[in-house]
Amino acid sequence: MNQQPNPALPSEKKGMSKGCLVALIVVIVLVVIVVGAGLVCWKYKDRIMTASTVAMVRAITTELNENAVEGVDTVVVNQVSEAFIARLDREEMDLQRFQAFAQEIQFIMADKQVDAEEADQFVSLLVEYFPELEDLTPEDEPIWDTAAVPEDSLEQEE
Repeated sequence: MNQQPNPALPSEKKGMSKGCLVALIVVIVLVVIVVGAGLVCWKYKDRIMTASTVAMVRAITTELNENAVEGVDTVVVNQVSEAFIARLDREEMDLQRFQAFAQEIQFIMADKQVDAEEADQFVSLLVEYFPELEDLTPEDEPIWDTAAVPEDSLEQEE
């Protein structure tokens, strides 16, 4: 009638162990966080792309302003990049155009130094993205002048 559990026999377990329960709760919380972050990124993808593009453009412009490259007209670079940023804030992002543009900008930023040819390519990319910015660039000439670049530096690049 009054049965005592036999200590020699294993006791019956009910439910999960505490360690499994804690691990399950942690996994569920992590899944909720990852899904939530993904949804937020998807909802604000245009703002994220715009912010990243502005950061890349400003990084190249700052590099050109801080480390002057002989023959590069930084006034033109600054005007075109600021007009580009203002225009980018007003328009919706076209994903296909942005992908091609971002790859080219990343290629320019890859070596952490912007030379005269890359500066010209940078301005050309900004004008290609928004053709109306062409009014801010000099007529039919690159923003850098090869006469201002020493001959020996041109020979080294080849």
